[in-house]
Amino acid sequence: MKYLIPLTLALVLGACGTAEEAQAAEVAAEGSAVEGEWIHDDLNAALALAEETGKPVFIDLYADWCRPCVMLSEEYFSRDDYKEVLSQCILLKVNVDNNPELAQRYRAQSIPTLILADASGNEIDRITGVMGSPEDFLPMIDRFVSQGL
Repeated sequence: MKYLIPLTLALVLGACGTAEEAQAAEVAAEGSAVEGEWIHDDLNAALALAEETGKPVFIDLYADWCRPCVMLSEEYFSRDDYKEVLSQCILLKVNVDNNPELAQRYRAQSIPTLILADASGNEIDRITGVMGSPEDFLPMIDRFVSQGL
């Protein structure tokens, strides 16, 4: 239901304007639907939203079978203190098994790999692996995110 209004708006605006305006409206509608949530496997949508908002893109390159990747998602990124820090970014999760081209683009040699990128997709910095407890790792994530602001 939460997607119905933004998508309807995108369709109405698309019917009344050019193809470019319709695409922009759709990206804006998607952006409002995923504010504070992770975009999955769609670098172009994340970059468009980053361009629109001026935020950097926080890319989590992961795999479902990777225990440290699952731990990051379930025990770290789900915490309120992480959500607060990560709210400064457009959040993108990329399953490397389903998107090997993105893993190759960002030269992920092991996972989890966290990439901070600008709105053009250029890498600003990276973190490979999980370091310490959620409390110990948070200051590193905070400094990491700050580089893109």
